[in-house]
Amino acid sequence: MARKCKEDAEKTRQAVLESALDVFSEKGFAKATFDEIAARAGFTKGAVYWYFRNKADLVAALINEYVERKRTELAPVVPEGNSLDDLLNYFVLWAGASERDQRFSRFNRFMACQMEWSEAVIDRVDKARALTKNHHLEKINAVLIEAKNKGELRDDVDIEIMPHVIMSTYMGIIFSVLSKRVNFSMVEMVHSGLKALLDGIKKEGGKNA
Repeated sequence: MARKCKEDAEKTRQAVLESALDVFSEKGFAKATFDEIAARAGFTKGAVYWYFRNKADLVAALINEYVERKRTELAPVVPEGNSLDDLLNYFVLWAGASERDQRFSRFNRFMACQMEWSEAVIDRVDKARALTKNHHLEKINAVLIEAKNKGELRDDVDIEIMPHVIMSTYMGIIFSVLSKRVNFSMVEMVHSGLKALLDGIKKEGGKNA
């Protein structure tokens, strides 16, 4: 009985999150209300408040839910190696996941449009998003450290700054595609952009040159 109640509670929570993504995507963060989110999910507003204190908590939960779900889905195909080519393929896989999965793409598009978010909301959401960002940065760091140890990077490459440059480039491409500033596919943009960046930090004549 306790297990059934727990399963029902999780289904309710998931339904609220899916409804929240729909309302946030259609109306924006500021105009979205708990009343409409609850109505879309088929519950009372009190049911939404049972799981989430405010809209910032909803967004934070969406980040954890969607990113963790996608990490689990991609885990079997993510390159296990730490070469620069593996890193490129890693980000191409994530781009492809967003391109194929319409709801994940919708989630990413909503996350990219933060003009109406208050500083308090951004601060709350950034704490949740750090998990995702750090996951990507850990992969980048592992690759750059291995490449440096193998003598494959240019001597002037700062491996403390470069992970953030790579991450910022990837996120910028995702934003440009989702906001329809370019007409190329996300996979094409990520592959071309990051390949050019990674090729630029390789030592001339190195193994991956």
